[in-house]
Amino acid sequence: MAELTRIQIVVALQSCDLFAFCKAEEILRIAGIARERQFPAGRRIYQKTDPAEVLYAVIHGAVNLDDGGGRRRRAGPLAAFGVTELLSGRLRGETATAEDDTLVLAIEAEDFFDLLSNNIDIVKALFRHLLRVETE
Repeated sequence: MAELTRIQIVVALQSCDLFAFCKAEEILRIAGIARERQFPAGRRIYQKTDPAEVLYAVIHGAVNLDDGGGRRRRAGPLAAFGVTELLSGRLRGETATAEDDTLVLAIEAEDFFDLLSNNIDIVKALFRHLLRVETE
């Protein structure tokens, strides 16, 4: 897969469920800390009980998330995963495995928290997203 342009990264983040309530200026800031990562089909991205140090947004492909107790879900294009554990400081509650050849944008926890500490509008947008998800 070819590397994404800055514009493609911004467009992908704007379309990602996690950042649905962010304004264009906020998306540009998030794009500045997002890094592309590719995972071939079948590759483990992280394992249950690993430290939550990165959140991910799927650009192409899909990721299977398995809690090991029978609960499975899928994160497809433009869906974020690994967010709740990162924000709560908990260990991973699921194992994430690339279902297909998958391209994600990865955002390191330290970079994300630095960004949030100076951008209350992004914090508000994340709360809006998380509260919407909780009520669905």
